[in-house]
Amino acid sequence: MGGRRSWFYWKYHIILLSILSVQWKGRNCQEQTDKSEYKIEAPAEVTVQRGLCVHIPCNFTVGTDFTLTRDAIGIWYKGYNGHFNKNPVAASTNSSQFPDTTNGRFIFTGKVSAGDCSFSISDAQPGDTDRYQFRVEDTGPSKFTYRGTQPSVSVTELKEPDISPTKDLIAGEEVTLTCTAPTNCPGLSPTFTWEGSVNTERTQNHTLRHKDGNFSYWSNITFTPSPRDHNTPLTCTVTYKHESAKANITLNVEYTPLLNITVPGGTGESSSLIVREGDSKEIYCTVNSNPTANISWTRGNSPVENTKQKGQNLTLSLQNVTENDTAVYTCTAQNQRGSNKSSVTVSVEYPPRQPTICVDKPEGCLPLVNDSVPEGSTLSLSCRAESNPPANLSWIQNDPLKTCSESSILKVQVTNDIVYTCQATNRYGLSNSSILIIVTPAQKPQTNLLIVGLCILFVTLAVIAAVLVFRWMRKKKNKQEDTKEMPKSDGDVIYNNIENIQSINNESYMDTEKAKRDKDYSNLYMSFDDKELQYASLDFSKLKPKEDPQTEEIIYSVVKHN
Repeated sequence: MGGRRSWFYWKYHIILLSILSVQWKGRNCQEQTDKSEYKIEAPAEVTVQRGLCVHIPCNFTVGTDFTLTRDAIGIWYKGYNGHFNKNPVAASTNSSQFPDTTNGRFIFTGKVSAGDCSFSISDAQPGDTDRYQFRVEDTGPSKFTYRGTQPSVSVTELKEPDISPTKDLIAGEEVTLTCTAPTNCPGLSPTFTWEGSVNTERTQNHTLRHKDGNFSYWSNITFTPSPRDHNTPLTCTVTYKHESAKANITLNVEYTPLLNITVPGGTGESSSLIVREGDSKEIYCTVNSNPTANISWTRGNSPVENTKQKGQNLTLSLQNVTENDTAVYTCTAQNQRGSNKSSVTVSVEYPPRQPTICVDKPEGCLPLVNDSVPEGSTLSLSCRAESNPPANLSWIQNDPLKTCSESSILKVQVTNDIVYTCQATNRYGLSNSSILIIVTPAQKPQTNLLIVGLCILFVTLAVIAAVLVFRWMRKKKNKQEDTKEMPKSDGDVIYNNIENIQSINNESYMDTEKAKRDKDYSNLYMSFDDKELQYASLDFSKLKPKEDPQTEEIIYSVVKHN
């Protein structure tokens, strides 16, 4: 019965003290007891991240009747349920008197004899969330519990580390990112781990101690991003003794456009496309770029209008194609980081067009004029036909009907009228063209003899003309020599042109020649048997006429040669 009374008495006493105590909250608090000299200052609420640490500053005073000695101790108790809770978590003395129930995570850091009741919590756990009260004990009966001010500790989840910077990443340019741990606790150096598509081998961890005793922890990673790293995650994990936290960012890598040209039903990128004449096709230009690129199709240097765009895909539509649509089409994409282009060669295939036939000659392939050739002529006929793919060419004659050649060239010797047909074929069809060769008779031999006769006549006339010219020139020369000596008087006789004449067989003749320019010549010719004939020529044309002109007389004389 006495024990019950004692228990009831203490319970009543504790309740009464609780009612009488004055409680307040704020960053700095004070406790007023029935003894106004007993005061305590400590934060009313404290927040700490899970696995990290927190330092709770605290100062207290005692009444004038309570003198602190060097042996005074301070104790922090966890929890408050209206009465004194004997659950110490930190004490200013050694652990032999107050067993360690927190594995050293709670440490009394203040100096009790100086009125300092500060303590710290490291590697905070969710179970540390509670109110805490302080009690001071000294030698003798000097003991006091500060129930009015009880700091409330809240343990929150560990915050993510901070990664910076997250912008200005350019493909091909080296960059360094920093991951900063969300703590400044001394002695809690975390471990950093980087994960991502980039090269994570170049990392370096750093620790910095500040003047206030706090620490900063961070890790750097250096890498060169590429276009494939765009929109990929990069993770930094910070691990403490029992807890860890991670931060994820999505890399924003800027790069020049990357192009890929494809066609429906294709298995990959296309650089060439074959389309049958009359068909329709679509060609896709898919662009991968950051930032978004401007896309266009061109044919040569001319823009193409028949396009449609959806996002970063520009489609080129070729409708009812003809051979004129055969060309190189280029897709170009450009953004702030540069431009890029890719081309596709479109080849339109069609059946052979009508072949053309000509005759191969040194000056080129010429048409066969009038389609007529002399009998026995040798011809080299050439056949050409536009087609895609190239056509197979062959030659066919009509009489007798047979294939003459399997190539574009046909060499023949024609002897009679004949028709040759050139046939062009490919996988889309065939076409042909024919030529009629008319043979003309060969030239007769009489015609050749006439030509020879004319040539002989021409040569003969040329020889005769040369002889006449020669004789005329010689006669002219003789005339010039006759006129070199002039008569000294009217009666003078000039002898000139005396020549020796070889013997002439018993013949005599006289040749009288009437000279030009009013000259008279007389020539006497005489012959004797076995004798040489000597002759003289007298010229009186140079004599001046007298008053009574007399008839000119020609004096003949014979000069004998002994």
